[in-house]
Amino acid sequence: MENINRIPRIYSLDEVSKILGIPKGTLYNMKWKGQLPCIKIGKRIKLTEEHIMQILNNGGNLYVN
Repeated sequence: MENINRIPRIYSLDEVSKILGIPKGTLYNMKWKGQLPCIKIGKRIKLTEEHIMQILNNGGNLYVN
């Protein structure tokens, strides 16, 4: 049960779109261009808090290496 505290919060593109104020279509385009840090779970694209922080720490720029 202690390991449950280590599991990062995972966000859908819908949630990230609302958090960052960016259209969901833009996030999809960035993902397919390899410019969005994310993970894929089945057919779903997800971002962790770390991914979101990478974007924010990069000045809000989605072009993250």
